[in-house]
Parts: sequence; structure tokens; C-alpha cells
Amino acid sequence: MKGFFLTAAVLLAFMGSTSAQTNVWNDFRDDRSWDIGFNYGASTITRPLGPEKAYQGSRTDVVPEYSLKLQYAADPHWHLAFELGWRQWASYGTWSQPYTFGTQLKPTEVKFQLGNPALTESFQLNYVIPFYTKYRVLNKANLYFGVTAGLVTTVSDGSLGYSKYNNRPDSSYRYVSGYNYGAGIGYSIGVQAGYTYYFYRKWGVNVELAARFVHVNTEKANGISDDHNTNAYHMMFFPETIGLRYRFR
Repeated sequence: MKGFFLTAAVLLAFMGSTSAQTNVWNDFRDDRSWDIGFNYGASTITRPLGPEKAYQGSRTDVVPEYSLKLQYAADPHWHLAFELGWRQWASYGTWSQPYTFGTQLKPTEVKFQLGNPALTESFQLNYVIPFYTKYRVLNKANLYFGVTAGLVTTVSDGSLGYSKYNNRPDSSYRYVSGYNYGAGIGYSIGVQAGYTYYFYRKWGVNVELAARFVHVNTEKANGISDDHNTNAYHMMFFPETIGLRYRFR
């Protein structure tokens, strides 16, 4: 009788251990199947090459970067993602102004608005190095590297902006201070690297660095864009973001 109870106890312990391991594995799989997140950060761009040099600008600003990402873990080492990004693209230059009353006016700044906003819709393929809690109970963090490709859509109306000089010798002189490219569509390719740390079972934080090449064809919205061939351009941009992640089935 003692042997029977001892055998039954060992069998139940083994079954319980097997069941617990199965549940742990199932929970682990469910936790990492899907991942959704919001990112915020900053990005910079290079000058838009393609138009005549005077319409490329000579400098750019750091601008806010926003994105939403939906990610699927095909297996522990390969993740697929769709990302929707939002930011503004503009470059700046300095134009000389003509002589007025025998005196040349001081050079003035001109803004070239490429997209307000510029939207990207892209797919990513990432190779992941996962980190686990003890006994592989939970995927605690992921380091990843990958490639991306997608579409670019820029919102702009091809209009011109004017400002008043407000200085001697002709304070009433008006000059072109802003040039908007036409609305455009194109493609984007690039690479990214990032790290996600899950501070709770389904919640985590993410940091990502990326580099993208974009080529955009824009509408020929006015005579300036026709004459100076500003209906197409290419450039690089570099998003750097931090974000919040939520894992679900």
C-alpha cells in the first residue's frame, strides 16, 4: 500500500510538473505573438537633392518624429512589423535680394517645405536576439536589427510664401520667404536597430535608431516647379525614437 501511494505521488508530481511546463510555454508564446506600440522622438534630414541647387536649401532642422508600430513574432528570432510614421520635412536657404534705391538688400532666409506632414507606411523584417527570465519563463527583452521598405506620402500645396523686408532702405519690399513643393508620393528603404525591455509581463519600453533613403515625385504645382525641375527629389532621414510597447495574443 505504501508503494502504491508513493508511486501515485511521484506520478502526480510528474504530471503537475509537465502541466506547469506546458502552461508556462503557452503563456510565453501568447505573450510574444503580437506587439503594438507608440513611438516619439526626433529626426533629421539631408538636403533634398534633385532640384536646382538654389531650391535644395543649405541646412535642415531637427523635428519631432511620431510613429505607430504593429509587430508579429513569427518565431523567437524573426519579427515582422508594420509602421506608420509622421513628421515634417523642410530645408532652409539664404537668398540674396536685389538692389533697391541703389543699395543691395541684405540676404534673407527662405524655407523649402517638402511635406507638412510627410507620412511613411513601411514594413520591417527584424532579426531578434531574445533575452529571457530564469528557466525561460518569460521573454524579458529583445535586441533587434533589420531592414525596412515602404511608401512615402507628402502633403504640400506648391504655394509661395511672402514676407515684408521691414528694414531700410525699402521697408515695404516683399520677397519670397517660403516655397512649398507640390504634394508627392514615393518610396522609402532603410535599416534600423533597437532594443525593447519589458518591465512588466505585457508592457515594455523601446528605443530605436534608423536610417532611411526616400525618393519622392511631386506634383508640378506652379511655374517655379516646372522651370526648376523641383517635381522630384531624393534624400536621407534619420529617426531616433523611444516608445511604449504592449504585448498581446
